[in-house]
Amino acid sequence: MTNVDGKDARDEHQLDELNDDLAALVKIFPDVLPEVFREMLLRFDGQSRLELVANQLLLRQEAWVKGRWRTATERTEADAIDVSQIPEADLFRRDSYRWAVKAALLQEFKTLSKSTVKAVLAEQNHSYTLARPVLKKIASKHWRSSLSKFFSRWARRSEDDTEKHALIRWTKSTDGSALPILKATGDAELDEELQRTVLGPLYAQYKAQQEDKDWHLAVQTNLEEAKDADALFECGCCFSTTPFEHMTECTESVHIICYSCISNSINEALFGQGWDRNLHHDRGLLRCMALTANDNCQGCIPHNATQRAIYQSRKGVQLAARFESRLAEEALTMAQVPLVRCPVCSYAEATDLYLPTGLLQYHLDMNHPFRAFTYIFLSFVCLPVLLLYLLFSPLQSPSTRIPSPASLLQTAFTRLANLKQFPARFQCRSPTCSTLSCTRCSKPWRDPHTCFESEVVELRTTIEAARTAALKRTCPRCGLSFIKDSGCNKLTCVCGYVMCYVCRQGLGPMEGGEGYQHFCQHFRYEAGRCRECERCDLYRAEDEDALVKAAGLEAEKEWREKQGLAGGNGKLEKVGAVGRQERVEEERSLQGVVDRWVQNVFSCSLRSQ
Repeated sequence: MTNVDGKDARDEHQLDELNDDLAALVKIFPDVLPEVFREMLLRFDGQSRLELVANQLLLRQEAWVKGRWRTATERTEADAIDVSQIPEADLFRRDSYRWAVKAALLQEFKTLSKSTVKAVLAEQNHSYTLARPVLKKIASKHWRSSLSKFFSRWARRSEDDTEKHALIRWTKSTDGSALPILKATGDAELDEELQRTVLGPLYAQYKAQQEDKDWHLAVQTNLEEAKDADALFECGCCFSTTPFEHMTECTESVHIICYSCISNSINEALFGQGWDRNLHHDRGLLRCMALTANDNCQGCIPHNATQRAIYQSRKGVQLAARFESRLAEEALTMAQVPLVRCPVCSYAEATDLYLPTGLLQYHLDMNHPFRAFTYIFLSFVCLPVLLLYLLFSPLQSPSTRIPSPASLLQTAFTRLANLKQFPARFQCRSPTCSTLSCTRCSKPWRDPHTCFESEVVELRTTIEAARTAALKRTCPRCGLSFIKDSGCNKLTCVCGYVMCYVCRQGLGPMEGGEGYQHFCQHFRYEAGRCRECERCDLYRAEDEDALVKAAGLEAEKEWREKQGLAGGNGKLEKVGAVGRQERVEEERSLQGVVDRWVQNVFSCSLRSQ
């Protein structure tokens, strides 16, 4: 037992060293995918493997990487050298976890060969969550799967794939509902992964359904008790009778309004055209919607009552967050304070910082002389308009007067100083976001950062990487990744391992393979798949064009969700772009035009003491 414990300790120590080296390489080479580092660290052994891998990447980076580059969004996640911040799917895995994953997948996919499962696990870094969908896709092409699908047409279809999971066992609870229970796999790390990715969503769904059922039961019971006690009140808006617990009063005329009308008014304000009509902008409260004779109630719904009504509606948490964010946006806009905004959420910070005038000096921006003199020339072209503005500006009434030129220029120079002193790297402080972005180009921040990197270029890089990964095969013996560009489907690795390119089954004598007998031996008069057997073709691979297209579409969908973008027709449309719309309106204002002119003509620096 002591020898076993000592071996386990050595294995754990070696695994920690490999993951530490992996984290160091991710920090040094943030543009390279971690799978390149794993492949190279396994090839170079010894105490100096980190130095050897780094030296090889510096000398022959293109030969080792082979197109496996990170996109701009993925580079942001590589800033930290701490192993705990690297995704588990990219780390080296323990032997006990790998054995448990292989045993669980072999038990589930009995129609596939052992070598096929090992090859897919090598491609997905032995991750159960990533390997299972690939094996399901391969197993779906087997004749047994086709037969089961044919008979399952008359069977009850499950809405969620997790309900049919091989490692989930269903039992009945005390109230007769079905509860999922996880089967033991023999490894604590795999059990935790299954608990998080499979059992967790099922329990969350069950909890939400149970809470919804209990809520409706409580509402119905309360309504029946109030009806028996003759304690129902009439809403001043919809004139329906509701218990007192689901009503509130306005602040002026004590009109009684039910929570249903409040929720409907909030939905119309957020998703319809009733924001200006339903909101009292000076107070930031919902207007009273009671139907009166003169329809001039100046009261508002208390904020706490509005919150209770929102939370009791469907998707109340998201609705409340959107409502509060909209109110905050409107308050910031009315304050007319220059802001730096998070490109993902509605979080913003004021950029007007106090800097003593004696510490600043302004001069022409000689780093971009052509741009500076172009703006100066445009100013002379617009000189008649500027003279008219200077002439009629003092004659306007105080309520509609445009700020004086001196005020506009003073504000512009102040914002120029703040812009120069404000760091380009912006950390969102919202607890639900915490995104790192650039204040100048509003793109996700990465080191090294390049401003105004095209979203189309980033999307194209992501799709190309996904298409390459769809055609990639990994040797389960040595971990070498490769792509077949020509030749037959019988692949031989440099380590001697032989495998089929289509189904990934081992064909060598050590794997008990059949060699060329694995492929179809029937003669065909016409091109296409064999009608006499289900064996793989020696030269005809799967439909690579369709496979590459599907991988590209899936990668584009994931990229858009990660970026907070919507739309599948090639349009890059930001979800919830209230902040961006306000930023555009601010830049189009008169003060925004003056700010842009000053920022492109002048430069600001701190005066040397």
